[in-house]
Amino acid sequence: MTEQATGLLHCGTFDAEQFWRDPELAKLPGLADPENLRIVSMMDELLFAFCRPEDTLITRKALNPAHRQYLSEIGFRFRSNNTDLDGQLEQRHKCMLQLLAEADPDALSGLLTPGSELDAFAAIPYIHVASERHGLVCRIPDMDTIRRVNTKTYSTHMKTRVDLPNISLIVGSAAELQTAGSKLLANGPFLIKDNYGVSGKGNLLIDAPSILERVVAYTDMQEKKGKTTEFVLEPYLPKACDFSCQFHIDPAGEVAILSLQKLANDEFAYQESYTPEPEFIELLERERYFELMKAIGRELYRDGYFGHVCIDSMQLTNGELVPMVEINARKSMSLIKHQIDRYLQPQGLTGNLRYYSLSCANEALRFEDALDEMERAELLFRPGRPSGIVPLTANTLTINRRADKPYKGRIYVSVIGRDAAERTELAAKLGRMFNQLYLQVMN
Repeated sequence: MTEQATGLLHCGTFDAEQFWRDPELAKLPGLADPENLRIVSMMDELLFAFCRPEDTLITRKALNPAHRQYLSEIGFRFRSNNTDLDGQLEQRHKCMLQLLAEADPDALSGLLTPGSELDAFAAIPYIHVASERHGLVCRIPDMDTIRRVNTKTYSTHMKTRVDLPNISLIVGSAAELQTAGSKLLANGPFLIKDNYGVSGKGNLLIDAPSILERVVAYTDMQEKKGKTTEFVLEPYLPKACDFSCQFHIDPAGEVAILSLQKLANDEFAYQESYTPEPEFIELLERERYFELMKAIGRELYRDGYFGHVCIDSMQLTNGELVPMVEINARKSMSLIKHQIDRYLQPQGLTGNLRYYSLSCANEALRFEDALDEMERAELLFRPGRPSGIVPLTANTLTINRRADKPYKGRIYVSVIGRDAAERTELAAKLGRMFNQLYLQVMN
């Protein structure tokens, strides 16, 4: 992707899958958590990791001034908005790119330079309207292509195209779900995957006939209301670890491998990205894993896609590799981790990207309190130090703040140390520090 001299405009919506999903598709049972949704809407703060001094970051809420100052002090310098884009109550249900599409160009004239390139976390509807409204360059594939390559059914077909073993099944009705699910369950637990599920949402473990029956009945009920069913079923495999590969396909079709990260997941939901051992990279090279990633990239390009890609993979307890679990045609948390590592590289350091889910009963808590406490405890990272914590978000901590009862917060951090043991100890110290601020760590 060619970068303009005027710099890039970074912004994005992290729950892109809901904007790709066909509203007529049946869903798996589950309850939406309004507090979690508000936290996810604040995750666009993380995109500062991609910014250079000539770049601009637009977030739905203005960056916390103390956080912005700290990032500048450690070397992350960029332009950003000082006012919220969702200042009106009726705007708070809208995604970031919709807010940008509706924003008054005059109000952002000091930040947005016509001719700058819009570099979003994921391309979703509203991106072209936002670009046209503010005179920005937007180089993305066709939106129908983006929707298609991000489905679980596309990933299932891709396994066959690149000659991988394929144990995934696509079902197109409640009746097919009942039949195929019963056969799978006879041999052990299995997963039902929503076509646009992501990070713990849209993956359902079936380990008993009664659970399958409830899901079949719920699906059948939606079909009777006119919904269409499209799920992917997979046997539940004994997993030793998750990992992911990040690569980029340029508009000419060249595939560049960017990063390989190991992952810690909890009930299918993302928890942490960390640097793999050299021996693991050597194993992947022997198994020609990276050649396979480039082959998948070429197939994606053949289907009309270019841009960032994250391939989820895993290793089983018997050592066998499952090179492709699914395709995410967008940026990713592990790519953000890679960007922080690029910043740390001149100092010979790496960090683990992780988050803490917190329960808070203190309506007076500010992000500045956490930042000051990290400084006092000598946990806060500064250039020249061999270890420390970089807080990557601030508004995620306090967006749900209220006085009547405890609320959920979250903070993303990079835990930096010379080795895994030091990083583990730092993470534990940070957890204890949260307790001192009357923040209960929930993960």
